[in-house]
Formats: sequence, C-alpha cells, structure tokens
Amino acid sequence: MEELFMKRKFILNCPDDSLTLSKKTIFGKTFLWLVILFACAVVVRMICMAIYMANGLNPMELTSFGGDPTSHKIKKDYLWKAIFSLLVYAPLMEEALFRLPLSFKRKTVAIWVALIPIICAFYFHKCRVWYILLASVAVGAAIFYVVNRFTTDEQWEKWRSKYIVWAMWIAAISFGLIHLRAFSVLNLQILPWAIATILVPMAGGCAVTYARVNLGFFWGVLFHMLINVPGIFVIISGALAG
Repeated sequence: MEELFMKRKFILNCPDDSLTLSKKTIFGKTFLWLVILFACAVVVRMICMAIYMANGLNPMELTSFGGDPTSHKIKKDYLWKAIFSLLVYAPLMEEALFRLPLSFKRKTVAIWVALIPIICAFYFHKCRVWYILLASVAVGAAIFYVVNRFTTDEQWEKWRSKYIVWAMWIAAISFGLIHLRAFSVLNLQILPWAIATILVPMAGGCAVTYARVNLGFFWGVLFHMLINVPGIFVIISGALAG
C-alpha cells in the first residue's frame, strides 16, 4: 500500500509511473483513483439533484442521458447490438479517438490523425454513405502521409516531454464533454445537471487515460470495457422490464 501512494500527484499528472512503479501498482493506482473519482462525481450529481428538487424541478424528467428511452422498444436483436456496442465497439472507437496519440510516437500519431475523419463520420455521425466514407479515408491517408513524412521520432519524443500532461488532461476532459451529446434535451436550464452527470464518464476517462499512458493502448481499451460493464446490466434490466 505504501508503494501505491509513492506518487501522490493526481493521476493525470503522472505520465511516467511505468518507469518507477510495477504494473501491479499501476493497476492498483488506477482502480483506487477510479473509485475515488466515481464517488466524488456521484456526490456532486446528488448535490445537483437536491438543488434542482429544492427549486421544484426534477432534472431527470427534463432530459434523459443516453437518449429518450421511449423512442424505441428494446427487442432481442437490439439488446445484443447494444451490448456489443457498449462492451466492444464503443471502447475501441472512443479509445482510438481520444487516447491513441498519447504514445507520442510518430507512426501512431499518423494513424490517429488518419482515423479521425473516418471515426467521426462512421461512429459519431452514423454515416453509411460510401462516397463520404471514401472521402474520409482519402483525407485521412493524406494527413497520415504528411505527419509520417514531415515529422521525426525525435521531434515527437521532445513534444512528449513538454506536452504529455496537457495531452492527458485534454483527452480526459474532452472524453467527458463528448457525452453531452447523449442527452435527449440539452439547454441552459438543464446544463448544470448535464455537466454533473458527465462527471461520471469523465472520472472513468481520467483513470483510463492514466492506464493507457502507463500500460499501453489496449490496456486502456480493457479498462474502458470494464467500466462499461455496469451499463450492460442496465440495458438487460431495461429489456426485461420492457
């Protein structure tokens, strides 16, 4: 336990723990901070709820996180698709978009910038138009060539030493903010509740970012999958209730 607290800085300020801490300690630190941050996020959300209720409003009646649950019936086919999306598809896509470049390696960053237009078109905007996807691939390939051709490994190593902490904070915060798009209604009245709600995925994003930087990309994907597991039980319970 003493080794677990060797570095007391916030996890997003610890990009080089892999140099001094064992993999087991990094696992422990990730889960410890995950629990702490989740608990803090839940408390903030409860306080926010209490303030709304004190003013005669129930924010959960004004908007729904994850879209309007009455907009479709959860059928068996949809259930399996939802589970696959939450457990596999979403973690892979979101980790690729938000945390793949945190290695600060030239080829990895080149792959990341090449994937951005494709992921945005296919995953976030649900685009299935072949010529738009083809154009996204062409744009991505061009960007890949530029980054791979005109930057060097040495440059990325220097940039890592300067900007890795900033990059970790940006990745975690932007991951949380992207969840604002999951609300069925989003306006100024509901914005404080929405922000309080996305603190929960943002907390997970902080832990996953730390794990990704210190253990590797696919460890980040694994942690992301584990964090999404409770959501699967919510989906199943909703299907059974339907």
